[in-house]
Amino acid sequence: MGQEIRDISDNIRLTVEDGRILSLKTHRITRSVEEHIQQAIELILDKVTYPTLVPTIYTIVKELSINACKANQKRIFFEEKGYDIENPIQYKKGVSEYRELFSESMAEEYGNKSKKKGYFCLITFDYSMDGIRVEVTNNTPVTIEEEKSLREKLEKGMQYGDIAQFYLDNADNTEGAGLGLALILIMLKGEGIDPSYFRIIIRKDVTIARLEVPLSSNFKSVRDQDFSRA
Repeated sequence: MGQEIRDISDNIRLTVEDGRILSLKTHRITRSVEEHIQQAIELILDKVTYPTLVPTIYTIVKELSINACKANQKRIFFEEKGYDIENPIQYKKGVSEYRELFSESMAEEYGNKSKKKGYFCLITFDYSMDGIRVEVTNNTPVTIEEEKSLREKLEKGMQYGDIAQFYLDNADNTEGAGLGLALILIMLKGEGIDPSYFRIIIRKDVTIARLEVPLSSNFKSVRDQDFSRA
């Protein structure tokens, strides 16, 4: 059949080759996007005969995709409010307002605005019998404040090996939006996957969250090829 591009809806574009999804491009996370992510992961894990990993990999990729879309939408919110996203004081004020106002209808509205501005979330899938690689890319740069927050969440996740204990210790944390990164590391450890195979690569105009899952000793990680700030 070869490679083809399918516009599933106004918000979903798939690149498909020989029946497998190579990439999914979107501007906001909808139920339909979630279903396509799950379908791709189920097909991949079925082919590499690791179906028990579906819930973990799906949860992680969904979380990363939500983060990517929100990062783009937050950028637009700051532009509309006239806040300087590079200014730590204005950044803190803007993030607080954004979280307070955020809703499903706002996600749809700002998803449409993201599309018009050329912002996107691109999910790419690559696999063989030796391992799986999923990358979630959004094309807005990361500020120094955002990078600092990312590092803190990843550091926190490395300190825990148990999700229940993590929730107990962070029950009063009002910044729930950032806890997902820490949970990703805990979930990977729970599956016996080295959390160092999860990386966030910060480049000038894009942010890439990459998850690799080795399935054999022949798996070649692309970690050593990275030139990143995170």
